[in-house]
Amino acid sequence: MNNSIPKVKTAYVLLVNVDDRQTAMLRMAFKMYNSVNYQLIQPEDNLKPELVLVDGDTADGEEVWQQTKKKYPEAVVVFFGRNAPSFTAPYLMKPIRFDTLFQHLRNLQQGNGVWLADKAAAHKETASEETVTAERLEQHNASEHTQQAVSVVRFHTKGTLLGMVQKLAQQSEDTAILFENKPVLIVFPSVEKVLLAVDNDALQQLCMQTDAEWQTKTVPASAPTAQLHDKAKLTLQSCIWQLSIWTARGRLIDPITPDTIIKLKAWPNMTRLAFLPEAMRLSAFLVRTPVALNTLYKLLPVSLEDVLNYIAATYSIGSLIIEQPLTHSAAQQEKEMVLTRKAPQKVSKPDGGAPTSEYNESDDDKPKGLLARLMGRLRGN
Repeated sequence: MNNSIPKVKTAYVLLVNVDDRQTAMLRMAFKMYNSVNYQLIQPEDNLKPELVLVDGDTADGEEVWQQTKKKYPEAVVVFFGRNAPSFTAPYLMKPIRFDTLFQHLRNLQQGNGVWLADKAAAHKETASEETVTAERLEQHNASEHTQQAVSVVRFHTKGTLLGMVQKLAQQSEDTAILFENKPVLIVFPSVEKVLLAVDNDALQQLCMQTDAEWQTKTVPASAPTAQLHDKAKLTLQSCIWQLSIWTARGRLIDPITPDTIIKLKAWPNMTRLAFLPEAMRLSAFLVRTPVALNTLYKLLPVSLEDVLNYIAATYSIGSLIIEQPLTHSAAQQEKEMVLTRKAPQKVSKPDGGAPTSEYNESDDDKPKGLLARLMGRLRGN
């Protein structure tokens, strides 16, 4: 046994009177915290809880807390609610703030964070770090209002270059996409590769086209297919990943909504895909934790633009599992959606701003010779 591996303390936590939504959020937070192994238990587990959180917002919340306190005299029984109790008790305020949750839980375990029903007595204890006074709670409550509201704009892939490439990827024939009768790229589904006929800047500009009249032409049977496959350096997955980032531009891809539950099937191969800020952090989180965008945005201090671009990219390449809420409807999809959280920190991007694709064509790879003749035929010349 390797004794150099640090042992993580396990703290058993029992939830009483807590609804499913709050339970799911706490369970998710506990999974992401590594310093202490907070483990949710049930009464029938026959384990002694160290912390018991009692939801006090229900009509009988205070009575339930009193009963729970008698049942678990050795545990720290916490009153969990939006408003403080009418009696002296350890108190955890709603809503949950993930950036301070574990600090509060640690204080509660150490006997701190006690709400004093007598405000005069509480005022006398302001100098003591072991007591949460009314003034500190008011400051905490005020900080909750420093949240930033952000509107989420959604987009459809229909009529976009991304949508066209995804459609052709499902077919069997090698097909070129043209815009204004000029070849843009050729999709080779059989070898899962793409041959670019324009440079990255032009491709990025074309990704901004919506409801455009894209033309398609099947690669002529007389064309030397093997040579064209060799010239195609970009994998189909890398192409779709990059196009989705350029198409999303900080927007939420249809059919996902802020309430859609998302989970990553498996890690994308980041070494072969265009750079995307925070992709590693988001992948590490979503590969093990199903979550809605609303919650993900509050949990991780990541730029919303980076989150939405990542969702678009992983969904477009088929790496994202989605589960729509039962109340999901077309009317809800189209209405304005707003996310709120504490103002996020700015996330620096690499010099140059926009991400770049894995493969940049050199002068030697520009359409010429055999390829140039093929492009001419595709144009109809």
